[in-house]
Amino acid sequence: MFPSQMMNMIDSMFNETAGKFERHVFFTPRIDVTENAKAFELHVSLPGMKKEEINIDVDGDVITISGERKLKTEDNDSKFHVVESYYGKFSRSFTLPENTAKSDITASYTDGVLLVVVPKTEVKDNKTTISIK
Repeated sequence: MFPSQMMNMIDSMFNETAGKFERHVFFTPRIDVTENAKAFELHVSLPGMKKEEINIDVDGDVITISGERKLKTEDNDSKFHVVESYYGKFSRSFTLPENTAKSDITASYTDGVLLVVVPKTEVKDNKTTISIK
């Protein structure tokens, strides 16, 4: 083998291994956040997952969406030639604005898209004027 061929072979082995590692350890689902007059909406792209595999937690002012997408290997007679999807555990957290009704958050899951609706609420003015004596 020529030195350049050997280096190309080593590079391709390393790059192939890195790609496999990244795809099967974690992934970051894509999220679109929109706002209208009544609520904030989080649209989370989670194709191929079941709603039972997704967790939504609110802790203080932070909402966290997490779960795990597993590689389907049910058919032992099949072998993968190309795997371009990402698999593994994921977790995305967002700080909720002050004007949100955390106890009224709702979620639905349709066609691989999780929709989390965070209703807005009126922020009460906590301003106090102190008189000096």
